[in-house]
Amino acid sequence: MHGPGSFTRAARATTAGAMALATMAVLPLINSTPAAAQPATGAPIVLGNVGSYSAPNSANGVAVGQKAIVAWAKWVNAHGGVNGHPIKLIQKDNKGDQALAVSQVKELVEQDHVVAFVSNQDGSLNAGYADYLKEKNIPVLGGSVFTIDPWVGNPVFYPQGITAIPDINALIAIAAKAGYKKIGSLACSEASQCAAANALVKGQSTKGGLDYVYGGLVSSTAPDYTANCLAAKDAGAAILMLLIPTADEGNKIADDCARQNYKPAWIIPGEAIGSGYLKTNAFNNTFNAAGVLPWFAKDPAMKDFNAAMKKYTDINFKTAEEPLLADDAWVSGLMLQKAVELSGSTGVPTSADLLAGLAKFNNETLGGLAGGLTYTNLQNKNQGCYFTIKIKKQKFTLPNGSKPDCVPTP
Repeated sequence: MHGPGSFTRAARATTAGAMALATMAVLPLINSTPAAAQPATGAPIVLGNVGSYSAPNSANGVAVGQKAIVAWAKWVNAHGGVNGHPIKLIQKDNKGDQALAVSQVKELVEQDHVVAFVSNQDGSLNAGYADYLKEKNIPVLGGSVFTIDPWVGNPVFYPQGITAIPDINALIAIAAKAGYKKIGSLACSEASQCAAANALVKGQSTKGGLDYVYGGLVSSTAPDYTANCLAAKDAGAAILMLLIPTADEGNKIADDCARQNYKPAWIIPGEAIGSGYLKTNAFNNTFNAAGVLPWFAKDPAMKDFNAAMKKYTDINFKTAEEPLLADDAWVSGLMLQKAVELSGSTGVPTSADLLAGLAKFNNETLGGLAGGLTYTNLQNKNQGCYFTIKIKKQKFTLPNGSKPDCVPTP
């Protein structure tokens, strides 16, 4: 999902009305070639990328993922391609419309002959074309993975990081490790998925040994959140999980709570963590479980990512709404490269080659950027490894460094 919770992204992707034609952009085969690199001169590897890039009410953060996967393709092409074959990435905007999403995917498969999709950012709209891609045996590598299925059970969908239920479990484990015993959650009131999220947090908190004491619903248009704050405070919630659309709403909630002398610790799930939560010291004790090594990590593994983002995008990570989407997209691209390598293919890989390579992923870290991806069971591709993020002194930190932690997967 896009927005500050694992569940609001799926909700947003289903709110748009019918739209007309999608926009399409085809990357040039070679954008630039450093002197040390060999040009990619072979036949192109044709990939698709679809997303709700201009859906009404969509988060600005979705553009981060859109730009980052383009940057990955340009970077690969500038450095010799994949086995000398350039990436041809065809990008389409479904504008949040389910029927358009399905027709675009079919067009990419039947007319453009893509061998795979990478970093699809369309939330729950993927349910509309999941069975079609399963029938065609076309893999989807990474994207907005918090809709549970098709990412977990569909054999051609491969998540790039921790999935929905393990993500909640990871956040609960982080809270328990930090010493919190009573937890609550606040979810958006605009969509049924949000209310269901509160129930999920409650169930998983109990399993994780925490006492779930409060679950509230909040509207993004509410003038004041004092009532929610007082209810959570009276219930004794020492840490609150926010399942809401934007950091602006989160800041309003935190400010209203602080005025009531209620200053809990916070949990921001999924890709929602971003610079908006650094605006106030109310979020100084905030946690996130990132499925991929986050953008601010000072790790040698981030060198190419940083160089590509700087060279090929205008992303400002100091202001980006959902910066983790850039890391997600980059790792999705790395998955493609690794799948080709493991398949043994030296020509233009087929979809079957990619599926064969992906089947060999077993705790695959992609050079340290992924928590440890395993796809040995195609009927259950839940991923449970993550990098702990904590906001401290209004800065993002990695309390465990670049070492991932893992929770059992269901």
